[in-house]
Amino acid sequence: MPEENEKENPLKNNDEVKQPLEAEYLAIAGVAPVRTVEMPVDAPKQKSLTESMDDATDLTDMQFAASHLFPKVVSTNDVMIGRIAPEAFLSLLQMMVTDEIMTFVPTKEKPVFNTNKSITENYVRLTIGLEGRGRIDYAELIGAAREIKKEESLLKGL
Repeated sequence: MPEENEKENPLKNNDEVKQPLEAEYLAIAGVAPVRTVEMPVDAPKQKSLTESMDDATDLTDMQFAASHLFPKVVSTNDVMIGRIAPEAFLSLLQMMVTDEIMTFVPTKEKPVFNTNKSITENYVRLTIGLEGRGRIDYAELIGAAREIKKEESLLKGL
């Protein structure tokens, strides 16, 4: 019975299998020459993307878009690029028109406040910004402008 178990498990005696494999490995390893590898040299420190963009004098399309999508100084027209929730639309419209009425100072050129014009202008501003549609439109226009520039540059190369 012990002989049958040895026949069933041929890997039981691993030393017999291991020795020829080690000999083959050592033979192959001795044939191949030792490689020398040069370590990469560190490149000089480059500016970050933000630093490079700040140093640029000519604004790219993306820089122009970013300056409008994320303004540093907020004006009334920036509402068009903002995201306005539908449930806040009417309240914002009322607040913006009320603010214009309250801050209006009559002059010789403008002796009377034009309520209709104020409501219309603010309504348009808020409608464009409703649910972020103004941001999406702006991004699409900038993307289209970039594609047109790429096509023009490719056509110049022909």
